[in-house]
Amino acid sequence: MVTVYVDDLLIATNDKKLLNQIKKSLAETFEMKDLGKVSKYVGIEFKQDMKQGKITINQKEYIESVLKRFDMQNCKPTTTPMELQIKLEKPSKPDPEVMQKYPYQSLIGALMYLVVNTRPDIAYPVNFLSQFNSNYNAKHWQAAKRILRYLKGTINQGLQYKKSNVPLYGVVDADWGSDLTDRRSYSGFSFIMSGAAITWEACKQRTVALSSTEAELLAITDAVKEALY
Repeated sequence: MVTVYVDDLLIATNDKKLLNQIKKSLAETFEMKDLGKVSKYVGIEFKQDMKQGKITINQKEYIESVLKRFDMQNCKPTTTPMELQIKLEKPSKPDPEVMQKYPYQSLIGALMYLVVNTRPDIAYPVNFLSQFNSNYNAKHWQAAKRILRYLKGTINQGLQYKKSNVPLYGVVDADWGSDLTDRRSYSGFSFIMSGAAITWEACKQRTVALSSTEAELLAITDAVKEALY
């Protein structure tokens, strides 16, 4: 498997002979520098323990840069990314003067990059807060900064994959009508392989479920689509 991002390549294989052939072929065609085992790629840090068959990925440096960017590097850590049963609603109409005070959209965008790469634990709160990108106030800003406080206390966390005989499996769940504005439900799923998640999602459902059973059915439908993929 060869992944390409601009001028960076990441090659993965269990055949060392094939690996060397690919490197040689690429080097003959392009000007290329072999950096050896991957340690960092597109902001993701890799640690490989071949003796124990483990690969760990996290984004500690990226989190540190985000904390510094939003002047939260010295914040007090918290143990959860969101308050329990938090109630946030959009203001009756956007207030440009208030919104200019807070770089809310920039923060949500920075957090989203963590969500899609190594931090499924903040997928729900980031998705929940992203629905206020076009209309927010100080309360929404404080809720977003709480995620930074959570990341401060869990900065070393990531995903660790280890050789295992356990086959790929998925988990899925949903609530029912929790959104105060439109009463749509939230659902989420995650698929686990080699001891950690390889794909995940947490999002608001597209339609209003008329019962908890219907909400669960919509959630498992999305999960089955991902399973088939």
